[in-house]
Amino acid sequence: MKLLVDEDSQARRLLDALRHAGHDVLSVAELGCNGVPDADVFALAQQHGRTLLTHNVADFLALVRQGGQHAGVLAIFRDGNPRHTMRYEQIVRAIGVLQAAGLPIQDQFHILNHWR
Repeated sequence: MKLLVDEDSQARRLLDALRHAGHDVLSVAELGCNGVPDADVFALAQQHGRTLLTHNVADFLALVRQGGQHAGVLAIFRDGNPRHTMRYEQIVRAIGVLQAAGLPIQDQFHILNHWR
């Protein structure tokens, strides 16, 4: 999957794990765009034809709800409970499970926690 990893999710270990699993990954930092507004990150994902991976659930859900086509958003909830936090390996696995399910990604907003 072609992914753009948002600033809040671009830990080197996660990027490496995603690449090791065969994903084509770019991070916001690699594009020199750390600190840009969420709407610009969302636009970058579309310009590059990449599904956005983020922990910033609320802000990107709001952007998706504004309408328009997009390459998809994969969001990860964090609630402060360490037992609910997804480890990097779980994120990679959840993406694989979602892909294997054959559900559409384009124009969709998926919560990866549900695919753990």
